Amino acid sequence: MSINIIDIPENPGVYIMKKKSIVIYVGKAKNLRNRVLSYFNREHENAKTKELVKNIDDIEYILCNSELDALVLENNLIKQYSPKYNIALKDQKTYPYIKIGNEKFPSLTIVRSTRYLDDKKGTYYGPYPHGAWNLKKTLLRIFNIRDCNRDMNKKYLKPCLKYYMHFCIGPCVYKDIEDEYSFKIEGIKKILKGNGKEYITELQYKMLSYSEKMKFEEALILRNQIEELKNSTISQITELKNYIDEDSFVYKKIDENIFILVLSYREGKIIGKNSVTISLKGKIYEDLNEMIITTYYSKNFIPKNIVLDSSLEKYKELIEGYLNRYSEKNIELFFPKIKSRKQESLHMANLNLEKDIESYYKKKSVVEEGLLQLYKELTLKKYPRRIECFDISNISGKDAVASMSVAIEGVAKKSEYRKYKITCKDTPDDFAMMEEVIIRRYSKLEESEFPDMILIDGGMGQINIVGKILEKLGKLHLIDLLSLAKKEELIFKYGEPTPYIFDFSKEALKIFQRVRDEAHRFGVTYHRKLRNKRVLSSELDVIKGIGEKRKLLLISKFDSIKNIFQADLEQLKKIVPLKVALAIKKHEKKV
Repeated sequence: MSINIIDIPENPGVYIMKKKSIVIYVGKAKNLRNRVLSYFNREHENAKTKELVKNIDDIEYILCNSELDALVLENNLIKQYSPKYNIALKDQKTYPYIKIGNEKFPSLTIVRSTRYLDDKKGTYYGPYPHGAWNLKKTLLRIFNIRDCNRDMNKKYLKPCLKYYMHFCIGPCVYKDIEDEYSFKIEGIKKILKGNGKEYITELQYKMLSYSEKMKFEEALILRNQIEELKNSTISQITELKNYIDEDSFVYKKIDENIFILVLSYREGKIIGKNSVTISLKGKIYEDLNEMIITTYYSKNFIPKNIVLDSSLEKYKELIEGYLNRYSEKNIELFFPKIKSRKQESLHMANLNLEKDIESYYKKKSVVEEGLLQLYKELTLKKYPRRIECFDISNISGKDAVASMSVAIEGVAKKSEYRKYKITCKDTPDDFAMMEEVIIRRYSKLEESEFPDMILIDGGMGQINIVGKILEKLGKLHLIDLLSLAKKEELIFKYGEPTPYIFDFSKEALKIFQRVRDEAHRFGVTYHRKLRNKRVLSSELDVIKGIGEKRKLLLISKFDSIKNIFQADLEQLKKIVPLKVALAIKKHEKKV
């Protein structure tokens, strides 16, 4: 190592770790010496950090005035070198933006890839969930500005075809039109910012000026432009004061993945959702929370306001300082703690995040990995392509039902779910109830129709009951029999005394949890339906004048016994005769 670590100062700064002159890791620190020493003066539990330290043969450092300067420099160096052990966002496809370049005679283009959102190269408007290309086409038609790649520092001998088609005023050839061109560009900017009415007023004054000077042809062109702006472009853009107001930013770490979800708001309305997944596999990080936010906004457009979870408030000063370095706006972070619009926005973002995470783990490649883990680690007889899961639902044995959910290749197959009304007992005995449903399901089922696995919601007692039933039926050899105990999510395999324990973050366990939860949900829904029907029937049976037909009419109209008794006389009279309606109201008072 070409540098003595003891000589590194205790200033804020950035350290650059290398292997054979190649940058493999970049980090920042308030105290450079202490941070760099921490890599070498102790044993690391993290395998990735161990590997990093093993590969370092040189360390450089750059001193900074503050921790904020170090954070900015660290981010720039990561972009420049893409070190092996640093986390970096991959380029994300997002909603398109409209870009007005900063060059002479600016062009109007569409930018979709977030890596091109560079404030130094242009001004960006959006993102537009839909209609960006149509909006661009309309603006080009109205304003006749260029969208080509010609170098505006050169003077070309002749303009392109668009000039002759009146789609462009030819700044590539006619350099004396700079004032006119600039006026058009400022007009487009005003429209895209939501100040279209202001620009139309300017055009109207200009049109009147032309008319007074007897320049009727120029006035007519402006009149047509005004009409088209009113009828076309303005209607495509929501009226804005700030073209992007706010992001609600949420994320979650699961195992070796970071899931990020950002809802973008404009004038209080959602105009886009951006989902990003970062793999932490083989990466080293220090402050994950800080890194996630700054890395995301180094690759994505920075809005004026960003709403974050209140647990991140301690990072406010540092993150705001970092973002303000990259934006001309005054960026503000918000951390709502009480019920408010911003807190509701965060809640909505979290709901979307959970759905995205669920979708991620349902992806075929991820699910296949989980199924393979089940097959190998549980030493199954069959690859668990089809899993049938059973659950019992009852209250004190009343209205007992069994439900069967089905997962094929790890994904719910709702069309094959089954529900069973238990007939064997009216007292709580889950074992007897499970015996009944297993016999009903498998005693007459063809061997070719058997699942690869039967999963029971329960522990050792439930799985042993089912195992003995299947042995009596001579069907046990056809399947793998397992159960999932709710409290600790222990996996029991029939015939083995010791349960299996899977990491809660692993897809293998998630497959079992999903199919078990589906069986429970399906069963509880059916149980409630039967219970409600029984309670409703028993209450109405004692009222004179209500038979099966009227009972069904009342149930279909009011849904519950509570709603029937709370209905007023006029509502009841629409369903049953006055005499019966009065009897219902009289019974309500007794209840």
